[in-house]
Amino acid sequence: LEALCLVRIMLSCKKHDASDIKSALLPILLSDICKCVQEDWYKVISEALRVLMEIPGLLVLGSATKAEKDEVATSLYDAIEPRLSEHDLDQEIKECALSASASLVSVLHASLSPDQKNRILTLLLDRLKNDTTRIAAIKTLSKVGRAAKSSEDLDLTSVMNEALEQLALLLRQQSRSLKQSALECIDTLVLCLPESDIDMDEGLFDSVLKDLGEIIADTDLHICHLSLSASNSILKARPSTGALVKGHVLPASLELSKSALLQDPALTSLLNLLEQMVASGAIGFDELHKLLEAKMAGDGSKGSKQVISNLAQCIATIAVTSPSAKQEKFMKSTISAIKPSSTDVAATQLNLLVSGNFGRKVDVSKMKGVAQSMQKIYFESFDSSNEDIKHAAALALGRASVGAIDPFLPALLSALEGSSGKKQYLLFSSLREFIHCYRETEGSDLSSSVPMLLPPLEMNCGNEEEGVRAMVAECFGALACLEPKAILPVLQKLATDDSDKKVHIHWTVGNAVKFAIGGQINPTELAPFMPTFLELLKEDDLAVKNVALLMVYSAVHHAPQLVVGIMKEQVLPQLYELAQLNMERKIDLGPFKHTVDDALPLRKAALSVFSTCLDKCPSSLDIPAFMPVLAKALADVEDIQLQSHQIVHTLCAQHPIPLVQAADSFVAALEKTVNKKKGQKTGTELERVYEWIKSGLRVMLAISKLDGIIGARKFCDFADRIKKSKPHAPFLAQVENE
Repeated sequence: LEALCLVRIMLSCKKHDASDIKSALLPILLSDICKCVQEDWYKVISEALRVLMEIPGLLVLGSATKAEKDEVATSLYDAIEPRLSEHDLDQEIKECALSASASLVSVLHASLSPDQKNRILTLLLDRLKNDTTRIAAIKTLSKVGRAAKSSEDLDLTSVMNEALEQLALLLRQQSRSLKQSALECIDTLVLCLPESDIDMDEGLFDSVLKDLGEIIADTDLHICHLSLSASNSILKARPSTGALVKGHVLPASLELSKSALLQDPALTSLLNLLEQMVASGAIGFDELHKLLEAKMAGDGSKGSKQVISNLAQCIATIAVTSPSAKQEKFMKSTISAIKPSSTDVAATQLNLLVSGNFGRKVDVSKMKGVAQSMQKIYFESFDSSNEDIKHAAALALGRASVGAIDPFLPALLSALEGSSGKKQYLLFSSLREFIHCYRETEGSDLSSSVPMLLPPLEMNCGNEEEGVRAMVAECFGALACLEPKAILPVLQKLATDDSDKKVHIHWTVGNAVKFAIGGQINPTELAPFMPTFLELLKEDDLAVKNVALLMVYSAVHHAPQLVVGIMKEQVLPQLYELAQLNMERKIDLGPFKHTVDDALPLRKAALSVFSTCLDKCPSSLDIPAFMPVLAKALADVEDIQLQSHQIVHTLCAQHPIPLVQAADSFVAALEKTVNKKKGQKTGTELERVYEWIKSGLRVMLAISKLDGIIGARKFCDFADRIKKSKPHAPFLAQVENE
């Protein structure tokens, strides 16, 4: 057994030369491994099958000859087939035999005879009908199906009818994992179908699509996404099923389109299906357009921005698929229906977003007068009395600029020059949307437009309005991801600005870098500039310090390599200082006074950074130096204490020695926490106090279990005292039973 484990590890390791491993395996080990499959102990049989699972891939990496592949395929088939066909076997053997057969058929199918392939496929169907091997058989079929998609000599049509029928039956089961596996398998298998096949039971698609349509609902968006994707694959593989898709799947899809929960993969799959339906002629554009617009009415959907946004994407997607002559007519109709002063706010929002989404994918400047009309209506909508219409117009302007930069972007930037207040915020929202959408465009290159974009962004870095600065920061962050060589030097220069507006400018720069890191900027491009940006931690303004801490948090979370090398010199000293900063002030409110701690957000952010460093880059931390900071944080306000408790639990697992050495310094803070008085509190406030006490007790128990804690006499006395305390007994019992 141990020898087989060693061989499997050697075969699966990518560090060895596959040719050398293959040369040693074939003449020496292969026959013995195949004999191990006939052993009596189930552990040996299972491990031998796992070894055989690795061999087909090794032959490909080792550039095996056809003769070698044929010889190995025959040996593997002779070893695997008996175990695959037997019924009275251990569950582990059955699953390993299925996995081994998947590897054999998907990689070495060209070396197997038609009879051998059909035998394995028939056995897979048998396993698919068995409750205990169903999931493993589905995964095996999926792997074989993926291989069949890219290979002409692996034909699954002999088992396709029965496989799809069995998988469709599984969609009616209650098990979610079973449904998920079956849907993924259907999606894979139907794409293996040839364009026409007289052996396929066309009536089967009626049953499959009916079952798919019945599980499309917003109660489970992942299952919904898989069902829509499978329906789309069937329609692609068999355009003749268009009427069935329209009858069984479209009604549920239209209901889904007006769900406020619809988003991400489920929305993408819905858009792909609607696009395929129009492209394949399953339904006409005009008919589907009317059906989607009708979903705006009723069910309270008019008030939901998410519903309007989803419907707008659906309508724009099918419009892009329609013929060009119909596209121009559709756009002119949509623009003419936009009335910024209309009382039907939802319809106006919908048409604005439809026009923007359409313009994102189609260059409207090629349509006579359309681009000019769109610009005019967007700018007019900025003066609407309704905030939702203004926001929709801003998004539409940004998206339309992606498909037609030449007419839209100069107009947007020109409008920014003379704008202020709310309109300026909306225009920067449009610019941000333009940059974000442009990033998602394949082969995007915005370098020629950067010289136009920089002046308004630089000019408004110090804007008095925080909302405008936030938009500028997002624009800079997204641009830095697209064009780091042009943008990062500009941000570096702004980070050292010493003008009267330096506080606002530095705040904007910190946010911009944070957004760039979150947007997956290339760390290699950003790393040389990080020392300059980290200097923002030393700024006097609290808002700038807070933004700088959030920037560091983003760096540690997304790209630790940006700060690991300079952590001890530039980050940790400031981190320790800010984690202990206290700036309380009293506000006189007449009858009473209220205490405000301006440094509280900084302490929270500093502890968040340290906690993330423990997960992402623990080697860059000086744990003993942090212990006095942690002791002080344990005695801070409730939110800070709870953060500190989490850090202690992490340190117990990763760095127990410094924690043991500092345990005595935690006693005063923990004693105050676990002895907190409930006063006159009731209801949720009382529950909060009890949770606070239990959190402190968890920390006490975690530390008391560490090796060497007996040397911390003060802490041990405290722990013994609390464990013997009657008031704490119920809380300790609850904590120990968790």
